[in-house]
Amino acid sequence: MKARIRKTTHKYRIEIPTSLPHASEIDAENSNTFWRDVIRKEITNIGIAFEILENDMKTPAGWNMVTGHIIFDVKMDFTRKARWVLDGHKTPDPVGSTYAGVVSRESVRIAFTYAALNNLDVWAADIQNAYLQAPSSQKHYIVCGAEFGLENVGK
Repeated sequence: MKARIRKTTHKYRIEIPTSLPHASEIDAENSNTFWRDVIRKEITNIGIAFEILENDMKTPAGWNMVTGHIIFDVKMDFTRKARWVLDGHKTPDPVGSTYAGVVSRESVRIAFTYAALNNLDVWAADIQNAYLQAPSSQKHYIVCGAEFGLENVGK
């Protein structure tokens, strides 16, 4: 029961923000911009998935309003991470599958072994936010908050 109730406030002795204002406070206290930089990076990376409408434009018919928030974390090399996520628990159930497969560790080991046995070069790449390019049957919109830049708040 305690594990479910206890909230993590620090990781690797680094304070983890709970909100955008809290991230700004931490940056001000530490005289750096670590959290602001990763928030900007995340919003830039996910920007390809959004079409920001001007204030006088109406949302398309049949689209549902949803909300989202930023999840903060600290990686093992002490770099900060911010990830904007949709509040999926507040949206209606999708019509189709939402399964996203992940490769197993064993599959990767088998592939490396196969490459070594056949004298093949191994190449790697980071797909980062490639999933955002996939078409979606879900029609959702959000109202931009401060994380999307002051010029977009309320759009």
